[in-house]
Amino acid sequence: MLKLQLEGRVNQVQPFLMDLDRRPDLVVKKHENFIAGLQPEDKISVTCYVDRSPNPKRRMRIAQLLCRDGVEIRIPLLDVMEVDMANGTRLIAGRSYDIFADNKKRAI
Repeated sequence: MLKLQLEGRVNQVQPFLMDLDRRPDLVVKKHENFIAGLQPEDKISVTCYVDRSPNPKRRMRIAQLLCRDGVEIRIPLLDVMEVDMANGTRLIAGRSYDIFADNKKRAI
């Protein structure tokens, strides 16, 4: 397990912690030194304990898309991050590999 000490302005530390939490290959155990009512420019110090996920399957998820004609498309993705956007839109990002792809025919 790694001990990570973060120090900086709230508007820098908070997004970094949120990114750590979204990583499916990491388990983040935080000890937060937050004070209620902090402003974005206030200084903050946070100690995190980070470890690799013991479950390698935690890195993979299946994205399912349902087409208008009822066909379901399943895409296995690694290191998936999901973000709920405005108006009910969900952004899904991850990595997918085609092990049968031929690198020689790759467009430049």
